Amino acid sequence: MKEGSYKKLSHLPLFMPKSRPQCVLLLQNNEGKVLLQLRDDKPAIPYPNCWGTFGGQIEEKETSEEAIAREILEETGYKLTNPEYVGNFPFENYNPYVFRKVDLNVRLETLKITEGQKGAFLSYSDIQTIKLAFNAKEVLTFYFKKYITPQR
Repeated sequence: MKEGSYKKLSHLPLFMPKSRPQCVLLLQNNEGKVLLQLRDDKPAIPYPNCWGTFGGQIEEKETSEEAIAREILEETGYKLTNPEYVGNFPFENYNPYVFRKVDLNVRLETLKITEGQKGAFLSYSDIQTIKLAFNAKEVLTFYFKKYITPQR
């Protein structure tokens, strides 16, 4: 497919591929759950009404660490410091930088979610029963298996 062209997926509307690198954050709380957003239920966006990560585009002359701190502040009101790089997870026309932060004091009530319908801290078992956007299932499965000890 040519750069800048549209791609039609059977279950999605046409959308423009990302023109800049992307970054996302997996914010883990004291229960070993990760903050996700329920995307808006608008047919014009990719994966409407599905769960996904918080994050966004890396602006020109911005590092991925600066971008994820800015995006998370804009979308949740959370002041991110020292994010840990997890890896890149290529999917379709983008290759997001994935970061993590463990904050044992973070609570949903203290965040100001401005992106999507709502936010929630979800567990590995939670993500098995919900619709996830983009390659969030792959990213989250990797994360939970690598960083969170399974509960017995």
